[in-house]
Amino acid sequence: KQMVITVLTSFLMAMPVQKEGIEGIWLTSRQDSKIEISRNPDGTYSGKIIWAMPPHNSYEGMLVMKDVQYNSAQGCYKCPWVYDPRLNIAARAKITLSGDTMIVHATKGIISKNEVFTRLVE
Repeated sequence: KQMVITVLTSFLMAMPVQKEGIEGIWLTSRQDSKIEISRNPDGTYSGKIIWAMPPHNSYEGMLVMKDVQYNSAQGCYKCPWVYDPRLNIAARAKITLSGDTMIVHATKGIISKNEVFTRLVE
C-alpha cells in the first residue's frame, strides 16, 4: 500500500503544472504573434506583444490590452480596452479561460469578434 502511494505521488509531482489565471505568454490562433499578460501594481492586468512574425514585427512592445480585471460574479475577465494593430481598432472585451485556452470576445458597437489564444509553457 505504501509503495502504491509513493508511486502515485511521484507520478503526480512529475506532471506539468497547469497555470491558472490570465498571466503568462499566449500565442495567437494564427501563430503569428505572442502576447505577454502580466499583473500591474494596482491589481489589473495588461498585455503587450512580445513577438510577431514579419511584416508585423514592428508591433513588438506594443500594448494591446489594459485595465483587465477579473469579474468573480461572471467568472471571466473584463477588458475595457483591447487593441488590434492589424485593423487599427480598439474595443472592449470579455475574456474567458478554459485550461490553457483563452477566448477574447471583443465588441465594438454592434460588431463582435472572437480571438482564441493558447498558453505557452514557460
